[in-house]
Amino acid sequence: MTIRTRNIHLSDANWAAALIGTLLVFRIVMLMLSASGLHGDEAQYWAWSLDPDFGYYSKPPLIAWIIWVSTSIFGHAEWAIRLASPFLHTGTAILTYLTASRLFGSRAGLIACALYILMPGVALSASLISTDAALLFFVALFIHSWIRLRERTDWRWVIMLGVALSLGLMAKYAMIYVLPAFGLALLFDARSRASLLGLKGAVAAIVAAAIITPNLIWNQQHSFATLQHTTDNANMGDGVQLNPLELIEFVVGQLGVFGPITFILLLIALWRLRLDRTSFRLWLAVLVLTPLSVICLQALLSRANANWAAAAYAAAPVLLAAWAIHSQQTLRWVMAGLAVNLLLSIVPPLVLTSPALTDRLGFANAVKRQRGWPETVERITEQFAAGDYDAVAVDNRLMFYALTYYDMEGTAPLFMWRYEPRLNNHAEMTRPLPEDDRSVLLISYYPTYADYFARDFEQLTRLGEIEIDLGGGKSRALIAYAAQGYKGPVARD
Repeated sequence: MTIRTRNIHLSDANWAAALIGTLLVFRIVMLMLSASGLHGDEAQYWAWSLDPDFGYYSKPPLIAWIIWVSTSIFGHAEWAIRLASPFLHTGTAILTYLTASRLFGSRAGLIACALYILMPGVALSASLISTDAALLFFVALFIHSWIRLRERTDWRWVIMLGVALSLGLMAKYAMIYVLPAFGLALLFDARSRASLLGLKGAVAAIVAAAIITPNLIWNQQHSFATLQHTTDNANMGDGVQLNPLELIEFVVGQLGVFGPITFILLLIALWRLRLDRTSFRLWLAVLVLTPLSVICLQALLSRANANWAAAAYAAAPVLLAAWAIHSQQTLRWVMAGLAVNLLLSIVPPLVLTSPALTDRLGFANAVKRQRGWPETVERITEQFAAGDYDAVAVDNRLMFYALTYYDMEGTAPLFMWRYEPRLNNHAEMTRPLPEDDRSVLLISYYPTYADYFARDFEQLTRLGEIEIDLGGGKSRALIAYAAQGYKGPVARD
């Protein structure tokens, strides 16, 4: 017997809960069994969490606050640093189910929930700590608050809309991609306009402004560092030139983010629904297309990472599910796509619990940046002990934070050498190598920087290479220098 309550079909809800709960338990276990060390970005976010603030050089502060909470409770092991990710994705899957169920029925809710929680990009994100997990949660919360307000104006959802927007921005500025769809809806969608124009819209805006203002003040006090970094990521400084291969690489990358079959179905759904201007599907389509279009353009003109359009994938499962439930043939294709995504969600994490199996299957290249950091610290410590040095300095941000997490400073003070006078990362902002006569063991990640070092130091001697075996035929090659008399960075050619 099935029970229907406010358009939520109990059996579908149970299936959704079972799927979400099972994957949550699986992903937590995989975190605890993972053989992968922290990636440099993860170590950076962890280092930020030791000094909670309202902003950081390259990201808003929410990621650091999240890690601070989890490590305060569970300690500073790699799994504890990453623990929030599977819970955030679980929350997003629940919101996806609730949103799709209210809009299109509980069967669409179940399909949308499965599309989200089995997304290959979500499976990868759940094994790491990154800004995308929090971003997707708050995009999903924003969408759900919006549709609740379209049903009935309620002050609770007015406030929640402002909270979702602002905390999404505090997670990642890509939250701004929700605004074109929302702004257009306020103009052309009578139900959205009736709910939010006037006092209630003003209250939502005030709530959002109150939460985001401390980050804006931090940026103002630090020369708008995060905003500048976001602009720098566009990489347009050398003028406009077309890079069709970058565009193709980005689009192909979305097959790995949303799923090989399901992404193609999503594109078909977007095309088929292009004339649907009578329902919320239109605004879901705009929510999907805005980040995808912007990042496609950026890829064509410069470069783009596959996850830069992540904001699209809070709305995409709902949109695809809404289309799929009206055709048995389409539904069968969606089920096939979900089967593929299920394998991609389960098999890689199981493989990565075994370094030997990872190497045998040829996946060592995918995890090489997460391997060998304790051994790297050990080798640098040996080199430090062999000379008369006052500090260690490095020329790579990711290496700086990985060495920080794996306790390089238990041996010697660790500093960041600056490539140029302008700041390029948070390590240069907070731990720049002092300009003085101290003797420095300089560890270089980049083999082409010798001339830069020679200009920056009064004395420089190349000591040789440090090579760390990472398994699977991969290695980390670093160059050690004895340096003294740091004069500070100079403008580069």
